[in-house]
Amino acid sequence: MAINSAQYIFGEFSPDEFNQFFVTPRCSVELPPYNETVSCGIKPTEILENVRLIHKPVSLQPRGLINKGNWCYINATLQALVACPPMYHLMKSIPMFSKLQRPCTSTPMIDSFVRLMNEFTNMPVPPKAKQALGDKIVRDIRPGAAFEPAYVYRLLTVIKSSLSEKGRQEDAEEYLGFILNGLHEEMLTLKKLLSPHNEKLLVSNGSEAQTVHEEEQDEQGEGSEDEWEQVGPRNKSSVTRQADFVQTPITDIFGGHIRSVVYQQSSKESATLQPFFTLQLDIQSDKIRTVQDALESLVARESVQGYTTKNKQEVEISRRVTLEELPPVLVLHLKRFVYEKTGGCQKLIKNIEYLVDLEISKELLSPGVKSKIFKGQRTYRLFAVVYHHGNSATGGHYTTDVFQIGLNGWLRIDDQAVKVISQNQVVKPSAERTAYLLYYRRVDLL
Repeated sequence: MAINSAQYIFGEFSPDEFNQFFVTPRCSVELPPYNETVSCGIKPTEILENVRLIHKPVSLQPRGLINKGNWCYINATLQALVACPPMYHLMKSIPMFSKLQRPCTSTPMIDSFVRLMNEFTNMPVPPKAKQALGDKIVRDIRPGAAFEPAYVYRLLTVIKSSLSEKGRQEDAEEYLGFILNGLHEEMLTLKKLLSPHNEKLLVSNGSEAQTVHEEEQDEQGEGSEDEWEQVGPRNKSSVTRQADFVQTPITDIFGGHIRSVVYQQSSKESATLQPFFTLQLDIQSDKIRTVQDALESLVARESVQGYTTKNKQEVEISRRVTLEELPPVLVLHLKRFVYEKTGGCQKLIKNIEYLVDLEISKELLSPGVKSKIFKGQRTYRLFAVVYHHGNSATGGHYTTDVFQIGLNGWLRIDDQAVKVISQNQVVKPSAERTAYLLYYRRVDLL
């Protein structure tokens, strides 16, 4: 099954691996997903098409997740997604069907996450006067009963992800990619049900649309991409190629774009746009000690070796990456697992400093959007951290800290164990665990 929409970046996946992990047919008998009319007379497909994202935080009674196998990387990811308000509200807006109503489905991922969000119930936000008591509120709040989200675990088998292979080291960032890409792909299917005669469904997800990698430009045929010359600051021109891109509610929450520009002497700049769900931050350099250091390193201009022309002549080129569009929910991936040429993998156990409040400086933005993205749109607040425990890249454990609006404070969740912690414990370095995924929300949407 080929993917026609833009590929989102999660680590180092080849197109074949991407299709294998994220675009495998969901069911042996494909039924039109969510094509029934619910009791209110509205088709769920239309709900998704007309959805308006709600970013208002919701106070949920916390619940631990029972781990009877090796599912800590899933449980940690699920807790972070439950703590993400637009994700929670999106799934709550979709009707939930029983197995009797829909015995077979082509959207198992949507079904499972709608069910997951419905496992959590609202908890009243305490009055401001009580919030000042702090410790007393902590004692008053009790987690709900822990449960096992076995229906979420089964998605790995239903969709035949390599994450379900025995003996394989599981990765929370790879699993997040599996989930977000899977939800995105299922929602694209729903869009096609509403617009069966519109094959492209092309929309813009920023100041420009998605473009292909420059290395692939000579290999791809004509048809799906458009090419134009863009004149930027100081009258510099660059050649950009546009590919089809379709928005879904998932891209509206997590989707951002980076601009990659290739510089070659005596040639026009070649610019490409790449969509992402997680922003990959290389932390290998000894100079990188903070998240800000990693972000500045991301946009630093670098030389590219081994680049040849069509005539097989080697040329000197350099590349620079900048941020073209910032998503409402920004997930930073601290790349702790480094693959060696011999095939092995090592974990970087260095501490990387991060703050609750993060400002994306204008220097990190693409020249064409610096004046368009205001400070509130590039300022973020932390709401979840996924940690990896242990010094080995082939084992370990995952836990999550999440901000709980009912507490006006933080919870530490280790599978079914839930406890209250201070904000200082969230950002303080620890020898037993290292931050792996940082989940931030834009402050202008809080």
